[in-house]
Amino acid sequence: MAAEDEAQLQTMITRWASGELTLKEIKGYTDDELYAIAHQGYFFLMQGKNAEARTIFEGLVAIDPRNDYYYRALGVIYHKMGDAERAIRQFTYATRVSPYGMAAYVNRAEVYVATRRTAEARRDLGQALSLVAPGAVDPLSRKARTLLAFLS
Repeated sequence: MAAEDEAQLQTMITRWASGELTLKEIKGYTDDELYAIAHQGYFFLMQGKNAEARTIFEGLVAIDPRNDYYYRALGVIYHKMGDAERAIRQFTYATRVSPYGMAAYVNRAEVYVATRRTAEARRDLGQALSLVAPGAVDPLSRKARTLLAFLS
């Protein structure tokens, strides 16, 4: 390997290790390529092949840790597998990656409801609803309002 190539590789590795670059950026993967892989993971999940789906989404998180969908998918998988704490962690990561996306808050609230942590569930549902216009009628907003009413 040429000294210039080695220096460039070392720079990329250092930037990756510090979180400045993702493997997606280093390898040049497109969103379409990664979503095609995610699509397969989704099919595994729908077929009840949770271990296979988990493997795919864990790989996608490693490649593109800035995509909240992959964390949310892992949260759903862990919840289905009965690991509420890991599910909550994945949804928390999703909220950090996309703090204005309401889906992760609603998903995490569902796990909190299932584990009887109603105060945390109410907080997440309130946060989710604060991100949409009052009276929004999309399915996720309706779900958040319904869960919140259930907890009252």
